[in-house]
Amino acid sequence: MNRRVTLSDVASKAGVSVATASAVLSGKAGQSIRVSDSRRRVVLRAASSLGYVPNAAAQHLKTGDDNHIIAVFTYENIFPSDPRSEYYLFFAGIQQEAEREGYDILILNNWGQDKSRSSRIRLASGAIMIGVMRDDEHIVSLMKQDYPLVFVGRREIGHGRPVHCVTFGYEEAVDSLVEILSRRFDRIAYVSSSLSAAEPSEDKSAYLHAACKRRSITVVDIPISDSVTPSDATSVISAGAVIFDRFFILDLFTPIFQERGIYPGHGIFGAVLEDDWPGTHGEWTAWENRRLELGSLSARHLISFLSGSREEQGIVPIPILESESTRGL
Repeated sequence: MNRRVTLSDVASKAGVSVATASAVLSGKAGQSIRVSDSRRRVVLRAASSLGYVPNAAAQHLKTGDDNHIIAVFTYENIFPSDPRSEYYLFFAGIQQEAEREGYDILILNNWGQDKSRSSRIRLASGAIMIGVMRDDEHIVSLMKQDYPLVFVGRREIGHGRPVHCVTFGYEEAVDSLVEILSRRFDRIAYVSSSLSAAEPSEDKSAYLHAACKRRSITVVDIPISDSVTPSDATSVISAGAVIFDRFFILDLFTPIFQERGIYPGHGIFGAVLEDDWPGTHGEWTAWENRRLELGSLSARHLISFLSGSREEQGIVPIPILESESTRGL
């Protein structure tokens, strides 16, 4: 079993005292103790080769120093500068909460072939992880060394290790949507992406099947990739009621509906298990956009973690916004 690399391990490998290693790695060399440039480099090389990560939560409790940095880390090609990005409001919420609590933000995009930037995460006291793509091996390594991480969205990583996360209240929201459709239908087509295995999609599917089972509603599962087959279209239209996992999946069916003179609330009823973050699907029942609130909660959750809390999950409720696709029920 791998144990966390300690400051003593670094000092031993570098051939220096623990006090010297501590001064170098805390950025206080020359303040608390004088350290030559050559010795400082030796300590840094030793820390890097061992994969040393300071226990930031313990340091925060010990020093009471609020001058800490939160890293916002993603393995995906995203940057919070475009309001049209589906991740923009998550970043905005994190920034607002961090500023309110006196924390700085370090944004790290670690995508493509170059993984060298992942080491920079250690400059921060802890990190908020955003995006579906990830490097589980790297994350497990950080978790083994007690590095504080909070994920936006539930994640299963490692073997039985607690993964701190914030997520939407999918279960209650999905149940509400099924209840609306159950007013008229005892059969619902559920269309999801066959290419997605992300934990939130798994959760939404499980909640939907459970909600339908409680109401004796038959679920017709229709997994699709990047196109709609005639059989898929027939299954959805014949069911009369449909729930799409994401709006991009709905978009694949929209031209087919239009060709047949079928529109939300007129020939087809249903909902989408997502918020309409682009504001382009107002005719479909979905849930309210609470991405800003979830980003803010992730920052509060991490700051609480740094203060010694071990709560593993935070939830943001997502109220339903009914529209034409269900109003006639």
